[in-house]
Amino acid sequence: MKPWPVFGQASVGISRMLQVKPTRFFVNLFLCELDGKVIRKRFIMAESSHKYGERGGSGWILLLATAFLASLMVFILNNDSSLLESGEDQELLVYCAAGVKRAVEEVAGKFEQELGIKIVLEYASSGVLANKLKTDRESGIARADVYIPADYVYTERAAADGLTAESMKVASWKVVFAMKSDSGQSPDNVDALLEQKLSIVLCDPLAGVGQKTKKMLQNSGHWTAIEATKTATFPTVTEAALAVKENAGTHGAFIWDSVARQFGLKVVELPELESSKADISVAVTSSTARPSKALKFARYLAAPSKGGDVFAAHNYQPISGDVWALNPKLRIDCGGVNREAIEKTIKEFQQRESCTIDVVYAGCGTLVGKMQTGDQGLPDLFMTCDASYLDMIQKKMGNPFGPDVRLSSTRIVMLVAKGNPMEIQSLKDLGNPGLRVGTTDPKASTLGAMSHQLIRETGQFDAVKENIVMMADTAHTLVQTMEAGEQLDVAMVYEANVQHLNGSFEFVPLENDYAIAVQNVAASKTTIYPNLATRLMERLGSITSRRRFEQLGFQWEADSE
Repeated sequence: MKPWPVFGQASVGISRMLQVKPTRFFVNLFLCELDGKVIRKRFIMAESSHKYGERGGSGWILLLATAFLASLMVFILNNDSSLLESGEDQELLVYCAAGVKRAVEEVAGKFEQELGIKIVLEYASSGVLANKLKTDRESGIARADVYIPADYVYTERAAADGLTAESMKVASWKVVFAMKSDSGQSPDNVDALLEQKLSIVLCDPLAGVGQKTKKMLQNSGHWTAIEATKTATFPTVTEAALAVKENAGTHGAFIWDSVARQFGLKVVELPELESSKADISVAVTSSTARPSKALKFARYLAAPSKGGDVFAAHNYQPISGDVWALNPKLRIDCGGVNREAIEKTIKEFQQRESCTIDVVYAGCGTLVGKMQTGDQGLPDLFMTCDASYLDMIQKKMGNPFGPDVRLSSTRIVMLVAKGNPMEIQSLKDLGNPGLRVGTTDPKASTLGAMSHQLIRETGQFDAVKENIVMMADTAHTLVQTMEAGEQLDVAMVYEANVQHLNGSFEFVPLENDYAIAVQNVAASKTTIYPNLATRLMERLGSITSRRRFEQLGFQWEADSE
């Protein structure tokens, strides 16, 4: 929030007396709506002492006071973005697996100190926390903002159940057999462990390590014997570790290696547990009223210089996330045909992620040319008018982009006046004497290149070329020219370009397979924000995005892959 102006000092004094934030005090004076959340304050109107026919000197003071408060309200709302997220503005509730308590507590403390957002942590096993998320939803209570389970399988289940949205992997660990530090000979395998008749404890299968241990030992055929041998089962991994360390009669436990080292226990890696690696992740809950703040905390946990350093210090294997930035910035080079379909999605993504997306719209020929010259460097993402342009840049520049996501397609059509007065039925008709044809520039535009190629395939290119009176920079320019009238008889555009036109026009579809342009998107391999770029690609492939593309006449392709 920006510094208060001089006239705000009085409001600060009043708010201190009321023991509320200045922002909160003035918001409570009004009924307003912020980001879909309604803030209500009940007004009790006292009986007026004003009598009609009598002059009073207080009316103008009341008017000025009202104007002052209204102006101050506008100032506050424009300068305190925290109000855009309801609830306790500077607090996040995190459901956290007990095994990552020490690391997450330390990261949360640093986050609070740097950003001023309080983190409230609730610990339990991953399964218990997942059940709490379900219970919260069934009760209609939006409690947790963030969920940090011990194994990514819990994150996947939570997402499938609609409990979480975005997620990021932050660190990994594996199951080991942990013993007291002064233990004698370590068992070489599970069979040797059973032969030694050691007193062992397990973790409940609701805990991530308990579930992983059971799976590994079931695969090796030892689960029944181990379960029969156990002396106790603990709800969390930290309780099991503490039992080994403090209880003289407990020889060992199957726990996470990171926790074993944190408690100073002897780590024994058994061959039956070789494939027990699990990824710790952080997920934003679907019900949070503070998604931007929750995502900031998630990105902070995953950033190598923030959470990564802390996890490493606590004996986890960090999984490198995006470089930390309070407000990260992405550049996307985007074919102009996609503009109307993605603008709202981009805006929503920026608001949710607290990031900046610079979108450069142009013909794909122009965009690819700029990438090759290297003047502006590669964009973080490239969204094409047609997939052939991504193939082109991959071939010419040594595959600088990662795997693509195929999103949509649209057909090239011939736009004509209502009733088709020139009787244009096929591409060959574009060579009719005196016809005025418009295309986009084939050197700068995917549409232009594809249109000219389609005409060449008819064998009539020379005749049609004589009739091309306009090669515009974009299809939008062609449509505007057709709407203006008297300059063009026909224009080659995308079907998606003409959905908004009224009954004054119609279009002639082209049946050639080459007349279909497929739009895809890919992220640069060198972007410093690969996770953010991936989330943007996922958002562009979402159900909401699909609806926007289809409303504009695109065919949706993402679900067909």
